[in-house]
Order: sequence, then C-alpha cells, then structure tokens
Amino acid sequence: MVEEKNKNRIGIIGSPDSILGFSALGVKTFGVFNIEEVKNALTAIQKENYAIIFITENWYEKVGKEIEKLQKQTLPAVISIPSQHGTTGAGLKNLKKIVEQAVGSDILFNK
Repeated sequence: MVEEKNKNRIGIIGSPDSILGFSALGVKTFGVFNIEEVKNALTAIQKENYAIIFITENWYEKVGKEIEKLQKQTLPAVISIPSQHGTTGAGLKNLKKIVEQAVGSDILFNK
C-alpha cells in the first residue's frame, strides 16, 4: 500500500505500555521513556502531516511549552489522554482552557 504524502495522519505519544494497542488501529505510535524522546517525537510530528496527536497526560504535563507551540497552529490538534496509570486531570484542565478561549467564559464548570 502506498501512502499519500499529503494525507493527514493520527499519532500518539506515550510510554510503550500505554500506547501499544493503538498501532493496531493504524495510529502512528511514538513510544517514549524520557522528556528528550517526547521532544524528538514532537519535532518529527511537526515535519509531517498529522491532523491529531494524542499524548498521555503524564507526558503532556512535562512538555507544556512545546505543546503550546503546536496548539497555536491549526493542525495538529493535540489531545491529552490518560495513561495506563489513570488520569492526572491534565486533559480536563486543557479542555476547560480551550472552551474558555473559544467561548469567552467557563461554560463547563461555571467557576
């Protein structure tokens, strides 16, 4: 199968144990063990056509500045998800921030 160069793709960044199953769904996986590997994965993603990047919350919190740079662009959409260890709440905080920016107020939690 020949992949189109301009085709938008989906990727996921996280510890190998957390993201292993996603490769069966056709998602490009970036298994990482340290912050340097996360930053390298984000750099690789910026060079290619990714529409959506999922990143486990534990790594999302550690590379916030790099994520903010990506979020200023139209694509890729960066979405944090819980790891195999459960949620840290980072995904919900990010969703709240996005909604506040889009709507102008906190309509999710009314705080």
